[in-house]
Amino acid sequence: MVRLPNPLGDAVMALPLLAHLKRQFPDCSLTLAGNPAYESLFDGLAYVDHFIGLDNGATIAQQVKLLRQQQCDTIILCPNSWSSAIVAYRAGFKQRIGRHRHGRSLLLTHALPAISEPRLMTELYSELIEAFNCDADVAPISLPCPELDVEWAPKHAHYFMVAPGAAFGETKQYPLALMAQAIDGICNRHNLLPILFGAPNEQQSLTELSQSLKHSNLIAPSSASLGEIKYMLSNAQFLLCMDSGARHIAAAVGTPQIVVFGPTNPAWTAHAMDKAAFISNSTLDCLGCHKKICPIQGHPCMNNLDPQILVDASSRFIA
Repeated sequence: MVRLPNPLGDAVMALPLLAHLKRQFPDCSLTLAGNPAYESLFDGLAYVDHFIGLDNGATIAQQVKLLRQQQCDTIILCPNSWSSAIVAYRAGFKQRIGRHRHGRSLLLTHALPAISEPRLMTELYSELIEAFNCDADVAPISLPCPELDVEWAPKHAHYFMVAPGAAFGETKQYPLALMAQAIDGICNRHNLLPILFGAPNEQQSLTELSQSLKHSNLIAPSSASLGEIKYMLSNAQFLLCMDSGARHIAAAVGTPQIVVFGPTNPAWTAHAMDKAAFISNSTLDCLGCHKKICPIQGHPCMNNLDPQILVDASSRFIA
């Protein structure tokens, strides 16, 4: 069993680990345990045998009961939390693999070194296989896209997708007014339909953004599954987004991405760069601060970023 990371983007960045596990141990049964919403995201992966949904609101006792029922002998913990290690220990896994962190190695049978500096998460997750005396292998991330009939998809339209939100918080998000300018500029230049999407709790901001646009647009319904979003991304011209999970899904299906960075460090996530344009306010020395509340008046890493830069970046991905 692999306990998936909690953040959506990290779950996607764990794909090289999953694929390498099945290559090294082709006869093993591989079960994923994670956010129930992620199940449709992993549809079509030949090397995944089972998916177990772990509700974020479940108690430790409930998680223990559910994982014990799977009768797996080994668990690899991608999260570095105490709670994930406690659940694995109490569920009776014979082998419990994870990283050192604040003494949690007492609950593990194999503890890899703690993360000491920013490195690609694809590499950090892949290294967990070293507990089996195997070398890490970081293959490009890839997600299959089974054909879907998406009811809300536009018919016969060329489109790009926009994910303006970020679970990290407001400091990671480009202001809606500036995002609207960037989207309208892209529409003027390329005559594409923008499709806005985000988490259910982002629907209000999506509506505000939609209403501020001068061009026709479409909002993906809050009920859209990650499988549907994955399929729509696979057919989009490109994705405009923050440093968020949407970027990693797009990378996994081969869709170009224009990614706005501010308080987060791209050293963690700069994989699949052949189809990515990372945009930031390079005049600042505070980038990558990882602060959820900006200590600088005016939040310049986002508010002082010219929307025209995003418009110009879009031309790179249009034939």
